[in-house]
Amino acid sequence: MVRMPHWPKPLGFRPQDFDLDRIFKLLDRLGNPEKKLPPVIHVAGTNGKGSTIAFIGHIMEAAGYKVHTYTSPHLINFNERITLTGKHIADRELYSILEECRIAAEGIAITFFEGTTAAAFLVFSRIKADILLVEVGMGGRLDATNVIDNPLLTIITSISLEHTEYLGSTVEIIAGEKAGIIKPNVTCVIAPQQDSVMRILEFYVSKNKSPLYRGEYEWICKQHDSHSILFQSSAQSLHLPLPSLQGAHQITNAGNAIAACSILSGKYNYNIDYEHIASGIKKTYWPARLEHIKSGQLIDMLPTDWKLFIDGAHNPAGAQILSEWIANNFKKGVYIILGVTKDKDIEEFLKHIKIHTRLLCTVCVKSEPRSQNAKFVEEKAVAAGINAIACDSLSNAISKILNEAACSEAETIIVCGSLFLAADFMLEN
Repeated sequence: MVRMPHWPKPLGFRPQDFDLDRIFKLLDRLGNPEKKLPPVIHVAGTNGKGSTIAFIGHIMEAAGYKVHTYTSPHLINFNERITLTGKHIADRELYSILEECRIAAEGIAITFFEGTTAAAFLVFSRIKADILLVEVGMGGRLDATNVIDNPLLTIITSISLEHTEYLGSTVEIIAGEKAGIIKPNVTCVIAPQQDSVMRILEFYVSKNKSPLYRGEYEWICKQHDSHSILFQSSAQSLHLPLPSLQGAHQITNAGNAIAACSILSGKYNYNIDYEHIASGIKKTYWPARLEHIKSGQLIDMLPTDWKLFIDGAHNPAGAQILSEWIANNFKKGVYIILGVTKDKDIEEFLKHIKIHTRLLCTVCVKSEPRSQNAKFVEEKAVAAGINAIACDSLSNAISKILNEAACSEAETIIVCGSLFLAADFMLEN
């Protein structure tokens, strides 16, 4: 497995001149593989993109279909980003396809994401599948994946403030950027949104004359009881098992997937029935999304009745979701290990988790060059009235928590703040 590919080299920053000219030029030299892909579902949004794709993938695999996926970022190995009929791309195949793109890109100032997206599309164009699930990297309108002009379906998950220096200073402006993946006459599934965001998305859907399938309007997905969810639309009412991924937000993400699969079944004749949906959402695995970790060296440090979870929450919206989940499951609060990148709104993140935090251990994210200094995050947390301490590593943080707890009572630790911190955990564990 490849931690980072040999080409292209990351710039260490995002260029300000975002456009699609560079990747279109490269794709043209490669024979336009973006026009030879399997049927595509294109997914944009702030939070929930990866989970929505994971649900769709598992449902379709349960129905017997061959599924390719393109997601980002990866946790441990770059191969995770490109899956071919359910398996991560092999090292040799990855090297070969990147070399082909590297040679074709001579003289083009290609970015890391543009180059790897071109490589992914090239390999997807050569290996047959029944569906290709593509996650937008950032934004939508000018994202490298938006060279796809004829998707089968588009999905826009939950939208909130993110990457404001690139996408805009308000959630409405950001919604306009996400709406850039909406294509003429292509059905768009939209997760439940705040009213102002939904109006923006509806404008772009109307402009493109695209059929619209909105959460809380054309479909609803909600928890029915402690063991099941209910998905309802004008066409069907499905009582289904709780999704395998934890948290109320994952019920919404499962709803995105069920809505998409109902369109695939009704409009495009994919054979997806109740059993496939039920099996898919029960078996979906997507790492570092409120994931309960049960084994490893770091777990061995803990008393047997303690619990440890990893979550990829890295922005204020993610922190709010995490806060709600903690409130619903751990009334006495939790211990949190937090590592963040420099471009995140740390003050707003801390506001959401403050009330639930018994001790906050801050760490540097070793897998991320743009990691925020642990001492800086500690100072922000202390200023916000949170009991916090900077730590050298995840194992050091766990030791500090054990010293703080100093009792036999069962406790809970949550590691969060960045998907790259989840990668640190998996490498250290």
